[in-house]
Amino acid sequence: MRAAVLDGLIDEFAPMSGGPASSWIGSRRIEVDRFYVAWSPAQLEGIVDKVGGDGGAYVAYLGAVGERARALIARSLSPHKGLIVRFVGETWRYHSWGVVERIARALGVDDPIPVRVMGKEADLKVTTFLPAADLPKVREAVFASGGGRYGLYSRCSFAAAGRGTFYGERGSKPVVGEAGKLEELDEQRLEVKVPQEKLGRVISALRKAHPYEEPVIETYETMSGTEFGEGRMGDLGGALTPQAASRRAASVLRSQPVLSLGREAAESVLIWDGEPADGLHEASVSAVGLYVGPDSKGLARVMARASDVAVLEFPRYCFLLAGARELVHLVRETSKREGWGLRTYLPTRVGGEGVRR
Repeated sequence: MRAAVLDGLIDEFAPMSGGPASSWIGSRRIEVDRFYVAWSPAQLEGIVDKVGGDGGAYVAYLGAVGERARALIARSLSPHKGLIVRFVGETWRYHSWGVVERIARALGVDDPIPVRVMGKEADLKVTTFLPAADLPKVREAVFASGGGRYGLYSRCSFAAAGRGTFYGERGSKPVVGEAGKLEELDEQRLEVKVPQEKLGRVISALRKAHPYEEPVIETYETMSGTEFGEGRMGDLGGALTPQAASRRAASVLRSQPVLSLGREAAESVLIWDGEPADGLHEASVSAVGLYVGPDSKGLARVMARASDVAVLEFPRYCFLLAGARELVHLVRETSKREGWGLRTYLPTRVGGEGVRR
């Protein structure tokens, strides 16, 4: 498959992450059969060694990298014509599918809000028209691919009956009626809300389930998008001890904390995955009882001298690794659904050279 096809999935995962040509290294017109995620130069080196002279590898790079480092990487990879590297950027962190949002849900925060609001996620309404007998099958396909959710309510949709018309031109093979004849039939109009990042997979699933040769599928943006931004905060829905919070956060990050301060149960939390100093400052001025964030290398202990906020800090790489797993899952599931045959890989260890499927 063409590397450019994967760009669409990256844009779903990290909206607005596209940029100048320097956001990519390599030709986006190459054919690829392997997908890697990395966030360190050492991992890139390991991928290059694994790929060797066999082309056809797409690498999504999630880690922060400056222009000079990017130029060095570009020069070192220029001999590898079958390798493309996409520098994804950080916008994936800020959205509802980001790591901090999932930690908030694991901690029991029903309505987490961004600490620093950056905008609103685009919600789309997807509409199609089909016979009533096919409505349940198509609706379930849309639900299964990510449509129809409003907060804590899922499988939401609306259907209304009406009369549709069509005229099948020469060469058409209508499922209902005949070609070369004006047809009028009873149909259902199905409407489902779909988040921007899931639009591609929903449209693909809808087309596969739809009975018509040329289904009418319309999309338009609504004003109901939720706010996105850096970090999350909210009420825990009851008192939660740092020990219990540690277990729940660890279920998302798949790691134990490197620092745990405080023993008192908290009723509110601030979760951060950006620069540790920024997160600790936000926690100190937000009057929350619990802070969850990346390793600050001792800064949290300094803050604790003048603050009652309980602190849980996890290795910084865990937040990136959790995001990498989410991206690999998105690509892998889409590849299965579309029959691309892509092989997907993650680094075996942080900073390590190996990769695993």
